Amino acid sequence: MSGLFGIQPAAPEPDAPDQDMPAPSRRRMTAATIPEQVAKHLGQAILSGQYAPGDQIKEQAIAELFDISRGPVRDALRVLEKQGLVEISPRRGAFVVELRQDDLIDIFNIRSALLSLAVRYLAINPDKAALAPLQARLDELRALGSEPEPALIDFVRAIGRMGVGLMNACGNRQLIQAYRTLPHDGVWQMLWVTSQPLDYITAQRRVQSVSDYERVLAAIAGGNAQAAERAMRKIMQDSRNEVLSHMQQAHPEPIERFRLQTI
Repeated sequence: MSGLFGIQPAAPEPDAPDQDMPAPSRRRMTAATIPEQVAKHLGQAILSGQYAPGDQIKEQAIAELFDISRGPVRDALRVLEKQGLVEISPRRGAFVVELRQDDLIDIFNIRSALLSLAVRYLAINPDKAALAPLQARLDELRALGSEPEPALIDFVRAIGRMGVGLMNACGNRQLIQAYRTLPHDGVWQMLWVTSQPLDYITAQRRVQSVSDYERVLAAIAGGNAQAAERAMRKIMQDSRNEVLSHMQQAHPEPIERFRLQTI
């Protein structure tokens, strides 16, 4: 079964929940982290396709699965709602979100705006000490990009570390907090924690991405905020369009074209 957007999920972790799990296999947890652990297991089940978009997640069934009361389950579902994985409807319950490709475009656009602001802060900051660890991450990405056939998940993770590194280095605590608590973070993770990522598939695309991040760091080092922002927006736009192209091929659906013009 495919997960959200029809993406082929990665193999679930060995302890991922199974809706039809017999009673003897119920999970045991410590009281202090029950909602977090339930949310983690349910999130993995959603992202791996064990729940389809529109499926209801029944509190009582989850409570019995984990041998807990329904209160922690409700708390876990609220966590998943904040992550953008479920919608909670009064008197009806929690349902797995059914996202459109327009939603995906918006998610990329939002992250592009925040990351562009982060690199602007880095560029205008006269203290360039933050560049050293970023350069190390770029070196790692460059090494993977030079391999003819790297493990794709390794390259994707290196790309992710570049983005997180740029954000964490920007020195704007409010921006960093906003980025870390984006409500669609669960959906974003789903795009990349998969056996078949929808970007960076070809060697040409990987080389291009490395070059784009080189431009970002060069612009930051040179104090060119406009160039840094422009390069960051290009990175996000190219990745958005690549992912969207693959999704359109697999599951064609109408999109609102104006959304593509906002990066």
